[in-house]
Amino acid sequence: MSRDTQQLTTFRRFSISIISLFFLIWIGVSGYIYIEDMTPVDALYMTVITLSTVGFSEVHTLSETGRLFTLALIIGGTSLFFFTLSSVAAFFLSGEWHSHWEQQRNHRMLLNLDNHYIICGYGRLGSHIASELYAKKIPFVVIDTLEEQVELARKLEYVAIKGNAADEKVLKNAGINKAKGLIAAASTDAENVFIVLTARTLKPSLHIIARADCEESENKMLRAGAQHVVLLYQSAGRKMANMLIEPDLAQYLDELSDANQLDLQIAQIIITETSSLSGKTFREADLYNNYQINVVGYKLPAGEIHSTPKPSEVIQKKATIIAIGSPKALKNFKELAKGEQA
Repeated sequence: MSRDTQQLTTFRRFSISIISLFFLIWIGVSGYIYIEDMTPVDALYMTVITLSTVGFSEVHTLSETGRLFTLALIIGGTSLFFFTLSSVAAFFLSGEWHSHWEQQRNHRMLLNLDNHYIICGYGRLGSHIASELYAKKIPFVVIDTLEEQVELARKLEYVAIKGNAADEKVLKNAGINKAKGLIAAASTDAENVFIVLTARTLKPSLHIIARADCEESENKMLRAGAQHVVLLYQSAGRKMANMLIEPDLAQYLDELSDANQLDLQIAQIIITETSSLSGKTFREADLYNNYQINVVGYKLPAGEIHSTPKPSEVIQKKATIIAIGSPKALKNFKELAKGEQA
């Protein structure tokens, strides 16, 4: 039996015992009203003193039927008391209440997720991705087949689900309909292909990135629906070569992308139709003086990339600007790009 199932069983026992107690009180009140013709208040008084076995005086002398009913009520109350006591002890002393509370908290957080990312696989790669997104305060949910990995994620206050990310039901539970993107970071290429295929079927517009160990798997994942495939060994090899050839440049780029680097960050910002920047030239926008950011790249809506846009070049709607600046400056610029500032 899994831990989640054990928690559910313990909580059900606890809930049943509490419900049974109220049901027994209702039987006692109804029985005294019917058998002894008592008022509801007197019937409740008799029921409570009988179930609690405190031994206070009776409202009036009971009939033979009333005495037999009282005996049955005492036996039922005593049995329920010991059952409830054992359930409460198991629920609290074993720490199940805390686990159940964490599970409910995880469920509430999952329901509140919107425009988030789904990380499929919480291994070495998935855990690093989650750490980066958490540091940047970007909402995400983790999916893993192993209960131990899910528990590790939840201990770090991540929203996590146990299940197979290639299962449509699991992806729907992860809010794929409201998700912004998905990362297939399972341990094998075969798993990632199925994850990508299922995710693309459920949401054709979803941005999907997949990891791959073998170059042969890259085309399969692209055909399955991934926009980008990261070949881990190839990427690691390129980075190590760059660090060997240009160590200072590699370190600088790492610092720019590091969520813990508070002074300077790099970001890509899409210009919306409602943005006041749309239609202006880079000279007119004067982004450095007005918004304290440096433009290091400009991608046209058609996909063409200009590494150094000319001052006379017009900023088009749905184009992407890659900029470097402080977190505050980039935040203000993103609001401007979305049309949220004048």
